[in-house]
Amino acid sequence: MKVRICLRSGLSESASIPVKGDLTVEDDTLSVTWTDIPAEEEKSGCLNCLAYIRKDGVLTMLRSGEHSTDLSFNTAARTQGVLSTPHGDFAMEIETLRLAVPDELWPVPGKTDVSGFALSGKSILIRYLLHLSGQEPMQNDIEIQISLEKNEE
Repeated sequence: MKVRICLRSGLSESASIPVKGDLTVEDDTLSVTWTDIPAEEEKSGCLNCLAYIRKDGVLTMLRSGEHSTDLSFNTAARTQGVLSTPHGDFAMEIETLRLAVPDELWPVPGKTDVSGFALSGKSILIRYLLHLSGQEPMQNDIEIQISLEKNEE
């Protein structure tokens, strides 16, 4: 399903611009993919892949580009993450304080069209502490707003 994605992060200085993406739901896994508009210091946009496995309560976020991240959020345990830059790779621990994925992102059973989705700016919310070696934990909030893409006819 075509959707609009707007990601806001407390660690980003740039304003969030909504972009087109794809949302799929298969069994107990919700996946969202989109490409960012390139930042000033980047040559091209970054591909983002988000996957949430509802039964496990785990959300993974992969961002691939000049600055790549591989993050996993789980309120039940600390997880490991990696930030890759042209200057090297940096390992980190992630302590998820809050992870909210709205039930409205899953289709209504028995329906296969978009009317089965109650998307009107629903947001995935993540609050976490980022633990980097030798530094105080850094708190961040991420909001990923998802809404249906309007047909352009």
